[in-house]
Amino acid sequence: MATGTSRPSLREAQRAVTEQRIIEALAALIEQEHPLEISMTAVARQAGVSEPTLYRHFPTKRDLFTALAGYQFRTVAAGLAPASPDDLADAVRTVFQRSADLENVIRWTLAATDPQRIPRPNVQARLDMLRTALGGQADGDDDAQFLLRTALLLTSPMAWLYWKDYLGLEPADAAATAGWAIKALTHAQQAQRKGKPS
Repeated sequence: MATGTSRPSLREAQRAVTEQRIIEALAALIEQEHPLEISMTAVARQAGVSEPTLYRHFPTKRDLFTALAGYQFRTVAAGLAPASPDDLADAVRTVFQRSADLENVIRWTLAATDPQRIPRPNVQARLDMLRTALGGQADGDDDAQFLLRTALLLTSPMAWLYWKDYLGLEPADAAATAGWAIKALTHAQQAQRKGKPS
């Protein structure tokens, strides 16, 4: 008898493996050339699948790049579940190091011009993770929203890219900067809330 969780069918599992292979092929190609110059034919060849198979999984290039954005998020956030501002500050080190390992993909999915308006499929997941880490500090008034928005930027791989490009910071140094800011902001907000009359 089933225990409440169902395992994917063989067909679903094969589909997931094929899609992952195609997305990883696109990521590998991005390491070699500009994403706008990558053809669907090249992605199919790199993935070792036929073009009809590629189009069955990803009918358009937009669908493929949307999937790449999801892959990028899953890769940099895998296993992270910060439960406090201090945990969040520590998690940034992992996010930035993993971002360095996928630098060209990160640059494309986050920093490059987006002529096709590729959606950010990970926005809600990122916000949920931050709300959990910030606890009640991310709920309520304008200050809470400002803190959430700032934490979103500080924990983004984009922050590491800017610090690398402008200041030459390595992932660990950029993470220390972001972590310091997260801790300083959350402690300042806690102090401010304690000082407010109820």
